[in-house]
Amino acid sequence: MAAISGQLKDASINGKPRDLMDVIFNIAPTDTPFLSMCGRADASQTLHEWQTETLAAPAANSHYEGADVSTFSEVTSTELANKTQILQKAVNVSGTAQAVKQAGVAKQYAHQMALRSKELKKDVEFALLSNQLATAETAGSVTRKMAGLPCWMWDNYDLSSGGTAPVYGSSAAVAGSNRPVTEAMCTSLMTDIYEAGGNPDRIMVSPKVRVLLSKVLHGGATRMEAVEDKKAYSTIDVWVSDFGTLKIVPNRVQAGVDYSKYAAFFLDPEYWKVAYLRGFTEEKLAHTGDSLKGHILVECTLQASQPASSGMIGDISDADADYA
Repeated sequence: MAAISGQLKDASINGKPRDLMDVIFNIAPTDTPFLSMCGRADASQTLHEWQTETLAAPAANSHYEGADVSTFSEVTSTELANKTQILQKAVNVSGTAQAVKQAGVAKQYAHQMALRSKELKKDVEFALLSNQLATAETAGSVTRKMAGLPCWMWDNYDLSSGGTAPVYGSSAAVAGSNRPVTEAMCTSLMTDIYEAGGNPDRIMVSPKVRVLLSKVLHGGATRMEAVEDKKAYSTIDVWVSDFGTLKIVPNRVQAGVDYSKYAAFFLDPEYWKVAYLRGFTEEKLAHTGDSLKGHILVECTLQASQPASSGMIGDISDADADYA
């Protein structure tokens, strides 16, 4: 088709306003399943301490009528502790950036601080799930850190060849060779936890392991609820074990945490808390130039009120080919 001489087209027009929406879209995940599950406790020192105790195992018990008492029993508590960890995010916004108008943002300082707050919450989740021992601060070289979830799983666990359980205050868990998870592993671990007195109600896993658990816990078959529904179901949300019903909870943050991303944590929420020495706090920093500076921080630690209440399966392969 021949071009029309002298025709004004869109590309030649100047002075057009931008068609920029007054919204900024962000799909970055902000959910923190473990932090949200944990109860809240208060810490008063950087070394947060608590006690656990247990009962003697049931045994045969009979005595002669009128007999004097000659045998006595006692129970002593066990002291546990964890270090508080300081987590922080900071922003620095120039006076100009604060003053200029931007679509989707009223004021940059508040907007940036809101984003950093969401990031900090995810950093707390990351620390809670990390296979790290509690460490004291050494000026200039080591920051104070909390012991994360895998380091409390010394009572009930299923690990592969080469994998070793953590030792309280001494060593973190050591990864072995990855292997497929099986329903038998889940059943055996639940039996151990139940015998210890725990009542887990959820299994927390990375998204990849969550997909594979659906395959393992109902044999990999795609199920039809009803032909007329025209819906195929290949997943399970709840696993009914011999010792309780457990919800399978995927954790996006867990997928990026070494060791934990290959683990399935069977958790009894009653016995897990986050103890805060300082809660989430926003503070403006000293004004030293043409800028607004501030930070948000939190100082907290993981309180495993009774580690035997829960357990983990470690060294799980998340390769789909291993489950064929």
